[in-house]
Amino acid sequence: MKIFALIFLCVILSIFAVTSMANSSLEFAYGVVPAKESGSNQGDSWRLSYSHDLTMLDDFLKPYNIGLRLETSVQRWDDVGHQANHVVSLNPVFHYLWHFEPMSIFIELGIGAAYVENSIYLDRNLGSHWLFEDKLGLGVVIKRNHKIGLFFMHYSNADLASHNDGADSIGLSYGYIW
Repeated sequence: MKIFALIFLCVILSIFAVTSMANSSLEFAYGVVPAKESGSNQGDSWRLSYSHDLTMLDDFLKPYNIGLRLETSVQRWDDVGHQANHVVSLNPVFHYLWHFEPMSIFIELGIGAAYVENSIYLDRNLGSHWLFEDKLGLGVVIKRNHKIGLFFMHYSNADLASHNDGADSIGLSYGYIW
């Protein structure tokens, strides 16, 4: 799984390494995965993501301060006393910016696909290795290069499998934009 994740990330990075006027960013996030039932352990979520602006819809989106980017990530979900779970995902994310100087406030929303190594995590049966990744975030961009935010992410198979306990992650992120 680790080799698959590394290859996946390298392929995505190379696709978007072409010279363009679009922004790219690298983001590190830490989140908490709350237990499904009281008395159960919660988990930790560590996430490294790379994103690149998609400019094909700029003529339509930019007048409204909306942008679209493709985000790919590698994650590690830790569980006390159990083996870690690894996740790779690909997610188109829309973001809305309110510009102020020297910062901007953003809100972002995305729905993409994720592959999870183990379909059992904490006290949940995710039902499938393939899940939907829903992302909601808000935060600030400082001096056009530093992004600090709060996020809520939900992972679910949308009842396409017999079990669908789902998992949520709530946390903080820091990103660098270039």
